[in-house]
Amino acid sequence: MSPGDLSKSHSELEGLSNCTLCHDLGNKVTNQKCLDCHDDIKSLIKEDRGYHADSKVVKQDCFECHSDHHGLKFDMVRFDEDNFDHKQTGYFLEGKHEVIDCRDCHIPDNIQNKDIKKRNNTFLGLEQDCLSCHSDYHQETLSNDCASCHDTENFRP
Repeated sequence: MSPGDLSKSHSELEGLSNCTLCHDLGNKVTNQKCLDCHDDIKSLIKEDRGYHADSKVVKQDCFECHSDHHGLKFDMVRFDEDNFDHKQTGYFLEGKHEVIDCRDCHIPDNIQNKDIKKRNNTFLGLEQDCLSCHSDYHQETLSNDCASCHDTENFRP
């Protein structure tokens, strides 16, 4: 009956008696079923923050980017990193931020939310202030308004 094993992130839902946790009987997975479990995404959408709250993205079916039943090793996060429009997250990549690799910033050390932090290979959870990725060189002797002295082309004044 099942089209295949679930990914590692959903593996605890494996079993025929759990199908309706994600699927309506005889139908595809609905976004509401996803959001029933993924409170973090639901909160971001409600707060109009991040990629999933973008006006184009919020209208899409979750499974367009996150399909399952491809086995434990299947990566649930699929997108074209080379053509990803970061503006859809609400954070514009400008200057030196435009040319760095996604995983230079999107690492567990930079994620504050403990539930998101424990996920494998996530791009969620970064705050937009500079100190969420950059160390506080000035050791709290200056304000957190980094842009008053620095720009994204050259991080030194």
